[in-house]
Formats: sequence, C-alpha cells, structure tokens
Amino acid sequence: MYFGILLASFGPSIALQDFLPAPLNVLLGPMMIVLGLSFFILSKKYLIKPRIGTVKYGRKRKVRKLKIVVILSVNVVILLILYIFNLYNPSFTLPYLLEGLLFLTLPLCFVAYFIQFNRLYFYAVVFGCTFFLGDISSFIMPIPFNFLFSYFLLGGILIIIGLIYLIRFLRKYPLPQEEISKDV
Repeated sequence: MYFGILLASFGPSIALQDFLPAPLNVLLGPMMIVLGLSFFILSKKYLIKPRIGTVKYGRKRKVRKLKIVVILSVNVVILLILYIFNLYNPSFTLPYLLEGLLFLTLPLCFVAYFIQFNRLYFYAVVFGCTFFLGDISSFIMPIPFNFLFSYFLLGGILIIIGLIYLIRFLRKYPLPQEEISKDV
C-alpha cells in the first residue's frame, strides 16, 4: 500500500503545481509522502509487530542490503549526471518510457531480486510506466489532469493490491490472546 500511496502522491504534486498557492504547491507531494510513510510506520508498529514480532537479519541478508545500496547509489549518480547534462543542454530529453524503465523499473527489479520480493517486479513495471501513461493520456485529457489520472489510477491499483495483502495477513495472523487482554 505504501508504494501505491507514494505513487499517487506524485500526481497532485505535478498536476496541481500551477494551480495551488505558493507554499502548498511545493509541499503537497511531500505531505502526501509523509502521510503514506506514517501509515507504513504505524502499520508496522501496531499491526505487524504484535502479530509476528521483530525480524533480525543474518549476514547474507546484510550483504544483499549492501548490494542494494550500491546499485541505488549508482542509479542516483547517473540521474544526477543526466540532470546536470540536461541543464546545460535543454534540447536533450529521453522518452518517458525509457526514463521510467531505466530509472525506476530497472533499479526496483534489482532490489526485488536481492531481497527476493517477487511482487516488487510488478510494482517496478507499474512505477516505470507512470511517466509513459501520463504522456499518452495527454492525448485524451488536458495536460495537468493527465498526470492526476495516470498516477491515481496506477497508485490506486497498488493500494488495492496492498489492502488485499493486508486483509490476508490480518486473517492469517490474528492478534495473540495476551495482546487482546492487554487492550481491554
């Protein structure tokens, strides 16, 4: 669900930037990201941890985490280089599909491989296609609202998938009886 909230938060920050007053147009996206992140942290604390406890990772998992950090760091450096190159050469642009696939889908697929999280492959493809869908949807709806449409549509799909997995998790791992008696 966090990925869906994160993805859906990009739509208003891009589409409504010209329509909102000065501080809100810049802060809307980060406020929605903070909302999603707080939901993620609170759900970990109050829904997941009481049911399955805290996980301590072994050496293999820590090595995988280091590989993820290296891959994502290289991706950020490449993005910064392309951004600086684009500042000095504004006529240079990559197609939206290529941007999304290179800088969102590919790194998230590496992360999915290293943490062995198969559902992240699907999320990576969805994240990579949002730019492209926003560009294509500009043919059927006005320019600022095409981003709202594409980001809310794809973010909503991820939120629904997350809700389904959350409901399955809550049914599979009910709250232990001692936790229930503490709350009463």
